Amino acid sequence: MDFKQEKIEKIGSMIMEGARSNLYVAMRYLDLAIFALSPQSDENIEIMGTDGDRIFYSSPLLIEEYKKNSRQLNRTYLHSVFHCLFRHLFNSVKYTEKDQTYWDIACDIAVEYIIDDLNISVINPIVSRYRTYIYKRLSVELDMDTLTAEGIYKTLKTWDFSDSDFKIMYKAFKTDDHGYWQRPQGGKNPPPMPGNNNDDDNDNEGDDPTPPDGIANAKKSEDKWKDLSERTASSAEHINREAGDGEGNLLVHLKAVNRRRYDYKEFLRRFAVYGEEVKPDPDSFDPGFYAYGLSLYGNMPIIEPLEFREVKKVSDFVIVIDTSASCSGEAVKGFLSQTFGILNLRNSFFNRVKIHVIQCDNKVRQDNVIENSEQLEKMFNDMELVGFGGTDFRPAFEYVEEIKGSLKNLKGLIYFTDGEGIFPEKPPSYDVAFVFLKEHYYDAEVPSWAVKLILDNEELTKNEYNRS
Repeated sequence: MDFKQEKIEKIGSMIMEGARSNLYVAMRYLDLAIFALSPQSDENIEIMGTDGDRIFYSSPLLIEEYKKNSRQLNRTYLHSVFHCLFRHLFNSVKYTEKDQTYWDIACDIAVEYIIDDLNISVINPIVSRYRTYIYKRLSVELDMDTLTAEGIYKTLKTWDFSDSDFKIMYKAFKTDDHGYWQRPQGGKNPPPMPGNNNDDDNDNEGDDPTPPDGIANAKKSEDKWKDLSERTASSAEHINREAGDGEGNLLVHLKAVNRRRYDYKEFLRRFAVYGEEVKPDPDSFDPGFYAYGLSLYGNMPIIEPLEFREVKKVSDFVIVIDTSASCSGEAVKGFLSQTFGILNLRNSFFNRVKIHVIQCDNKVRQDNVIENSEQLEKMFNDMELVGFGGTDFRPAFEYVEEIKGSLKNLKGLIYFTDGEGIFPEKPPSYDVAFVFLKEHYYDAEVPSWAVKLILDNEELTKNEYNRS
C-alpha cells in the first residue's frame, strides 16, 4: 500500500469512528449495537454495508460523501445497524432470488420509516413528498405502528409497478449495500478478516467458496443480534419512559421483532396434567421374570405388572373462538384442525376428557362440548360460526367461571382472535393464551398474566387433524 492509499484508508477509518461516536452520544441506548460491528475497509462496497459481524466501508466514497454531508454517513451507519437489530440480513435467505429485490427495498423502507421518525440532530433528515406518499399508501393496507419488512414486502408484491416506478422507489430508499446479506443463492462472500489471509494456500485460487462453517457462523451472528435487539429494546423502553417521546416507532418495532415466539406444539403441553391411567407400566417390572413365570406356572406370572401408571396428558380445557366480523370460517377451522392435530385425541388425552369449544363475539353464542373423537368429527362437519358482533373477551371468561364446577381438571383456555377486544381485569386461576392471526395482527396489549401467540395462514395448514 503506497503512502497516498494509506492516508486515504486512515481518513476513512477516522470518519467511521466519528460516525460511531456521533451516534453513541445521541443514542446511548444503542451503544451495544453501534459498537457490535467491527469497521473494515472494502473497496468493493457501495459506501457502507454489513454482514452482521463487520461493517464494511469504501474509504474513497466515504471521503467524497463526507465532504458533501457528514450527517448522511451517520444515517447510513445507523441504517445498517437497524438492519441487524431487525435481523433483515438473516431473514433474507427465506426469499427466492427472484424476490430478493422486493425484500431489499422492503427492508430499506422499514428502516428508513423508523429513522425518519427519530428526532436527533446528528443524522441527515430526509423529508420528501415521495417518501410521505409511500408511507401514506402503505398505511392504507398496513398498521403503521407495526410496520415491518415482512408486511411491506407482501404489500409491495400486490402493487402494480412499472419498471420506472420501481426504480424511483429503489433510489428513494436505498441507503447501504446488501451485498453480504445471506442469500438462498449464496451471494458474495465477505473479505477475510485482516491478518487472517493465508497466502500459502492457493489450492482453490480463483474460486470463492462458501466457508464450511458459514452456516454455523451465520447462526451465531443471528443469535448475537437477537440478544442485542432484546437488550436494546429494554434500554430504549427505559429512555422512552424518562423522556416521554423520541423513540416511539423504534421501540414498537423492537418489541414486535423480539416478541417471544412460542412453538405451538410446545405451548400446548402446558395444558397437560399428570394423572393415572389403567395401563401396564413397562418400566415397573422385568419382562424376563414375567415371561418366566408364565412358562413355569401357566397363567401365573412371578411379578404382576402395575395396572396404573402416571402419565401427562390433556384432561379438560377450553377453546374460545372470536366470532366477531373479521374472523373467517376457514381460519377458524384451520386453527382447530391444527390444534387437535397436534394434540391427537388418541395419544394426548385421557379416556375421560371434556373440551369446550366456545363461540363468542360480545357475548357467548355457542358451546360445543367434546368428550370423544366422534363428537369432534361431528363438530368439524357441522360447525357454523355465529355472532359477528363486536369483540369483548370478558363474557367468555365469565361463562367459564359459571361452568367451572363441571371441569374438574381445567388447566387452561386458548382464545383465538384477530381483533381488538376488552380484556378481563383480573387473571383467572388457569393458564390463558390469546392466539392472533398474523395477517390481521396489531400490537395488542395482552395482559401480563396471559401468553400472546401469533400464527400465520401457513402455520394453520400444518399438523392438521387427520379425520380420515
